[in-house]
Amino acid sequence: MLGVFVYTAALAAAPAAVPFAALVPMPARAPVHIEAEESQSSEVSPSGLAHVPTSPPTCEAPLRLNHKSRPLQRRLETALADANLSRYLRAQQLSVAIVDLTRADEIYYAGVNDDEMMYAASLPKIAILLTVAESAKQGKLEWTPEFDERLGSMITESSNSNATWGANLVGLHAIEQVMRDPQYCFYDQMHGGLWVGRPYAGGGESNRDPLKDISHGATARQAARFYTLLDREDLVSREWSRHLIKLMGPPKHHHKFVAGLSGRSGVTFVARKSGTWRNFHADSALIQHDDRRYVAVALSELRSGENVMHELIRLLDDLVMDGSYRRPRNS
Repeated sequence: MLGVFVYTAALAAAPAAVPFAALVPMPARAPVHIEAEESQSSEVSPSGLAHVPTSPPTCEAPLRLNHKSRPLQRRLETALADANLSRYLRAQQLSVAIVDLTRADEIYYAGVNDDEMMYAASLPKIAILLTVAESAKQGKLEWTPEFDERLGSMITESSNSNATWGANLVGLHAIEQVMRDPQYCFYDQMHGGLWVGRPYAGGGESNRDPLKDISHGATARQAARFYTLLDREDLVSREWSRHLIKLMGPPKHHHKFVAGLSGRSGVTFVARKSGTWRNFHADSALIQHDDRRYVAVALSELRSGENVMHELIRLLDDLVMDGSYRRPRNS
């Protein structure tokens, strides 16, 4: 079809990259209750890490995850300490975020160092994906099958050449604008967030993160928000969210989170983006495990980062499958 891409009709006919028949269908979304017993005021957690306000007052975005579920937070910190990961957290070499999306009307969030801006290698390619989709929705680009092929490869295979193609298509400043957009707030001046500051193939223009001079960065909370909004069909539009989720799975690289859960049955990586460069190891995913659904994100600067990711995702999966932090339902 020539002319401007009409996304509603075209996306409905797009081939599915994710076997949705194998997933537990999500019910229609009711108003969401954020399970948050912890206020925004700064306080120190049992691990000695401060919880601080995380969103600027001008942000209009939904599901900012700036409140944490105290029961889940407690269990997360205990599990991390039991796994002997606290030393990495204290050194700010590891950040973690988890969002339990199992119940359609409730969200449970917890994280440690989750607003620490870190180099995240290929993980921020999700910002390129979103920006290209926004540009297509606005009629600035004509979405063709080439976009599906290239951007799908950028995510599932982590193709640097296709990431550079996407970044050059819209421009680094357009990516920054979408990340800072009040409808998303994936980057803020206090903590940072998702950032792509140069093409992945090297060379070309540069637009580094103003907070830490990072070329490809993220915070665990903002990466977790990306998947949460994707799951709630709040990225670009409902139709676009459904299409983007198809481009983000199944993963082609079986390492980090995927390797960590490889021995567990009933696990589907609905959407996933990882990143690796030298000692920097990052992973992020929307995961369905039987009837449980959750987002897991971890960023690290560790030589042992690959093995830490294996251990960490099993720990997070155990927390969600146990679910004892959830509010009891009325019988």
